[in-house]
Amino acid sequence: MDDVFYEKTLYRILQGRLRLTLGDLVLYVYEPTLELLEESYDVYDEAYKKAYFRGVYIKKELIEILVDNDLWSPFDDREADNIEKKIEDLKVEAFKSFFSSKKLRGVRANIRSMERNLYKYKSKKMALDHTSCEGVALFSKSVWLISQTTKLKDGSHYNWKNFPISVIMDHYSSEQISPEVFRSIARKDPWRSMWANGKKHSNLLGKPSCRFTKDQLNLCSYSSMYDNVYESLDSPNAKIIEDDDCLDGWFIVQRRKYEKDKKQQEVDSMITNPKIANSQEVFVVTPDSEAAQEIYNLNDVVARSTIKNRQSLIKEADGEQISFTEFQDVRQDIAMESHKAAINKMKGGR
Repeated sequence: MDDVFYEKTLYRILQGRLRLTLGDLVLYVYEPTLELLEESYDVYDEAYKKAYFRGVYIKKELIEILVDNDLWSPFDDREADNIEKKIEDLKVEAFKSFFSSKKLRGVRANIRSMERNLYKYKSKKMALDHTSCEGVALFSKSVWLISQTTKLKDGSHYNWKNFPISVIMDHYSSEQISPEVFRSIARKDPWRSMWANGKKHSNLLGKPSCRFTKDQLNLCSYSSMYDNVYESLDSPNAKIIEDDDCLDGWFIVQRRKYEKDKKQQEVDSMITNPKIANSQEVFVVTPDSEAAQEIYNLNDVVARSTIKNRQSLIKEADGEQISFTEFQDVRQDIAMESHKAAINKMKGGR
């Protein structure tokens, strides 16, 4: 996409409307005002009630139908969670591989593949949502909003003679702005200069933020995100900032570092006894396996290797009692202490 596309999209966002050309007909679909949004929930509630009393399923009931027909299971949600974690790891790898273009291309291809798989698993649970009371009500709300916000160039409402409302809704849906486009607009001019000046003079977009459209709020959110990146003491290379996958990886690295430091502080606060705090090894009781994993991650590479070796020895013992001195790391520590004692004794005898 070239700069012209991004500038055109920016001015669409600023105007708060989508311009549609259908042959000789030009229509404008405006973003709804607060007043229309408020009224649209009455339309939603009324449509929900009608659907419910007609015997239409609610979302919770549809879950049973999905399970009974092997269309979805809790396994799909667990698999989606696993894929999200893998995507995070790949984005971290993308960040670390930024200066290796060949490796980065491979990582990026894996990310896109994983994202497609993620969508496949997540969409399963929503396959019948449109047939539910909530789905029917949401559709009615959307139809009503489009009918109220579609206008001719002179500002008058369109009478729907030539095109049914479904055609306009399809066009409007297909023209939704993606996160990638928002991010690109947010980090470059002319918006970047508008954003900086607007913040200084406290009149960004010429209206209070509560009256910003959905797209305007999204653009401002991404702009604030990039402000935080530029102002960070660990701000990455400018080229990395322009790469969404790599910048996401940087965010993940920063978040994980923060979470690890926070967890370390929590563990330190649990160890108030100075004798315990200065011990070589400290055992912390955790409420579940997830918390245990977080504590385990606080150990360095050497400590993790020690834990792994001890677990292997315990497994090999197959339930038999093991003396603490049988652990390899403990034997090494005893041997080192004996060696130090022998050296000190020799020095003392001179």
